[in-house]
Order: sequence, then C-alpha cells, then structure tokens
Amino acid sequence: MVVLIWSGLLVLAFAAWWAGRHRLAQPRADPVRQPRVRTFFAWLGVGGYTAVGFGVRPELGLLLLLLGLGGWAWSAVRGGPPRDAWARLLRDPRPFVPMMLLVALPKLAAIGPVYVVGATLALPSGIGQQLLFLIGLYAPMEAISRRPAPAAVTAALGFALVHVPLLLEQNQGDLLAAAANAVLFQASVGLIAVLAYTRHRAVVPIGVTHALAIG
Repeated sequence: MVVLIWSGLLVLAFAAWWAGRHRLAQPRADPVRQPRVRTFFAWLGVGGYTAVGFGVRPELGLLLLLLGLGGWAWSAVRGGPPRDAWARLLRDPRPFVPMMLLVALPKLAAIGPVYVVGATLALPSGIGQQLLFLIGLYAPMEAISRRPAPAAVTAALGFALVHVPLLLEQNQGDLLAAAANAVLFQASVGLIAVLAYTRHRAVVPIGVTHALAIG
C-alpha cells in the first residue's frame, strides 16, 4: 500500500515539475513584505489550529488561531496590497492542465458524473487550503531563507501537523498511527504543492487541483 501511494505521488510530482517546462510558466518568486512577521503569525495560527483539533485548551487554541490569521492579514495589507494580487494568484492555469487531468480523469472514470458535483463543492476547501499553505506559510519562509528546499520541508511538516487531529478518528485514536499517516501522505502532498508552486507561481490552479483530489 505504501509503495502504491508513493508511486502515485511520484507521478503527480512529475506532472507538477513538468509544469515548469511550459512556455507560460513563471517560476520567479513574488516579493513578500515583512516575511519574518508573516512567518511568526503563520506558525501561531498553525499552533492554534492544532490545539483546537486536539482539544487541548480549545479556547486558547482558537485565540491563537485568530491572532495568527489576523496578524498575518495585518502584515500582508500593511502599506496596501499589491495592485496585481489577483493576477499573481491566478496567472495562466495552462501549465497545470496535465496535473489536473491526471487527478480528475481516473476519479471521473471510477465515480462517474457525480464526481463533478463533489469536485465543485470542494473548490473552496482546496483553494483555501493552498492559499493558507503556499501564500500563508511557505512563501514568507522561502523569502527568509532564500532557499526553497528547507522552507518546503518545514512548511510540509506544518501542513502534516494540522492534519494529525483530523486523522485520529480514521486511526482509532492511535496518535502515532495518525502522525505517521500525516507524514507519509499529507506532508508528501504538501511537498508536491510546493514543487508545483516553485515551477509556476499560480496558487489558485494548484488549489483547483487539490479540490479535484478531494472530490
């Protein structure tokens, strides 16, 4: 099972990497204002969300989550948002079409037309998660380190961390099994998302691909 999962993820990772070979790909990182402040508030939000998920002082966790989100938003809009913010998020989705088809076509064949409904309903979650992960957490860390690899690994582990409470029920309350599942699968998905993002800086199409996987 592990070999099958990782084989599929490697194929998806290749599709993410291949996007960078498209003539429309834009791999250059966008400027990030106050990356250290944004990184601090992003990890504050991660800690708060994780605390809420585990039920450890959920009221304190909720406060940390709100402070993290609010502080990050404050640092992002301080001085005014960039005029082309939406264009940066969307860009041209065509470099990611092979990755989208790789995710969507097998599910459409297995589930049928009802899959379209599920994927459509998953769009807010898929896009929202990638906005929080790539723009909220990874991008400021990359701006600080100026090296994508350590920022990618650290951000992917953070992505896995927030999924551990969600995986506890699937693993009958076994914390170790839930953590292993998160590192094996969720962190790998996070790394693939970062790979796609560094090859073509278009977050929304990556979020659409995430929604296709959820659906």
